[in-house]
Amino acid sequence: MSKKLSAIIAICLVLIALHFGANTLVAQSQDGKKKVETDRSIGGKEHNANILGVTVGMDVPTALQNVFVNANRKPGQEKPDAKKNEGKDGRDIRVVYKDLPQGELQILFADGKYVKEIVLSYSKPPVADDLRLSFTSSLGNSTSLITTQSSDPRALSTRTDALDGTKEIDAYNATNAGNTDRRRGEALDGARFDDRYTIAFADNQKLQRIWYRDEKAEEGYRVRVQFISEKRTKSGANFVVRIIQKVVVLLPEDEKQFRKTLNLSN
Repeated sequence: MSKKLSAIIAICLVLIALHFGANTLVAQSQDGKKKVETDRSIGGKEHNANILGVTVGMDVPTALQNVFVNANRKPGQEKPDAKKNEGKDGRDIRVVYKDLPQGELQILFADGKYVKEIVLSYSKPPVADDLRLSFTSSLGNSTSLITTQSSDPRALSTRTDALDGTKEIDAYNATNAGNTDRRRGEALDGARFDDRYTIAFADNQKLQRIWYRDEKAEEGYRVRVQFISEKRTKSGANFVVRIIQKVVVLLPEDEKQFRKTLNLSN
């Protein structure tokens, strides 16, 4: 075999090796991406920052069309069942769909033009476990338990201290810093939960819980996704905790950015 042929064969072998190596890296990358996506959506699409396809910042025609399609409305049911004016000078408009298969849906439009809040009261309340929402803060690097300052469970909590008085930083409870033996979002029994949420109480009696997390929209303002549990009649652990409401809402602190982005007057 000539030296020239040997060199060609050697080059071919190197190219084959590089090809298989590249494919392996791509496969590993795709597997890693799939794993991240799986972890991120561990509780399913119900955790997405929309309700029936309606998102904060969406205009009126698009929002109503999404409800019509995703709630399987029939011709003649294009319009909401009720509406009322709210906010400063009554410029905001809240529309209500009373009898959707999913439950009662409310959408609040800033200045009657763009969505700033969506609230779904479930007709068939899902179980917190099915949504992978932890009932306690006893998770590895877990979220804290904090108490809101409003009687309205939809109100956004502004507290940043845990119930034991320690400061909460980005939903990380410093008192659990030693929980290095469990994965983030993993309970003592090994069950996996969505660890993006902070857990709060709607009142000091701890009869109703709120799970919430914030995410930044492409437009720059922040949106809060919030789940609210049914209200218990007495304190203590429930074996089955049901979620009665989901809320997707613009953070009040980002109202100015929201209005500027959508060219709304202040």
